[in-house]
Amino acid sequence: MPCIMLEAAATIAKQSPYRTSYAWLISCAFAVVSGLDALCRRDKRFSPFADSLFSRASLSIAREQLTPEENKQLDTHLRALLHVLANHFLAPAAFQVLEYCIRRYKVHVYNVDDLFVCSLPYHSTPEFARLVTLLQLKGTAWEWLSPSQQTGAPPPRDLLVRRCINDQDVLREVCKGAQAVGVPGFVSKTFLSFYAVLLSEVLMAYPQITEDLLTLLLPFLVAGMKESATKDYRAATLMILTQLLSRAQLSKEFLSVVVIEVVRNAMELGSSTAVMLLAHAAASQPHMQTLP
Repeated sequence: MPCIMLEAAATIAKQSPYRTSYAWLISCAFAVVSGLDALCRRDKRFSPFADSLFSRASLSIAREQLTPEENKQLDTHLRALLHVLANHFLAPAAFQVLEYCIRRYKVHVYNVDDLFVCSLPYHSTPEFARLVTLLQLKGTAWEWLSPSQQTGAPPPRDLLVRRCINDQDVLREVCKGAQAVGVPGFVSKTFLSFYAVLLSEVLMAYPQITEDLLTLLLPFLVAGMKESATKDYRAATLMILTQLLSRAQLSKEFLSVVVIEVVRNAMELGSSTAVMLLAHAAASQPHMQTLP
């Protein structure tokens, strides 16, 4: 793939009547070949993207000219790449690959939510701030980060926590990101650890646990206890659920759903873990007298 891609880049650049505007193609092709090779050595899950996203054919792709079905398929490949990249965001090779995806696939316009799954655990770093300056945020759940685009400064942690409290769209995107990387093949321990800690901080800082919040969280808590969830997603879910049980008196309906899922997935959660969680629920929730 590397030689073929570089030869193709050289051919396109030579044949183009706009050589100066295509000058980046050669250097960008060299960079992405080098970056992808480095990432493949770190994580074998990057290997399939050599054919799906970084082949010779990718050099001539223009998203605006693709059909809706072709764009949908492309988004599937890009989403998978960005989710795998979440564990390696600070690696120099990651930015070589991201630069190509921005220039060739315009991910900063069309795949903003997936870019945040990739980068949000690193929100306090200059690398994250640098990425945010490139993103088209208008109309997304992340538009509140527009001031960071002007200052170039990463948002402080307490601002992220407050935003999750005051804006359920942001909280929902964080939860959706955890669900997306909590399945086999695309698991990101980095994002799931971030998710568990962030939501614990959010629950601690919430003035009052509301029904709206519980309605938002419940589908993600259930998903995190399913057989299909990875052990890292289950661990993050149990940490959040434990915090939630300690933080508020929950409705009988909410508790019923949670307890049923704990019992149903006791084997996946671990029998001792399931029993401890049920015991904690019984101790912290006064109206839980019997199992549903």
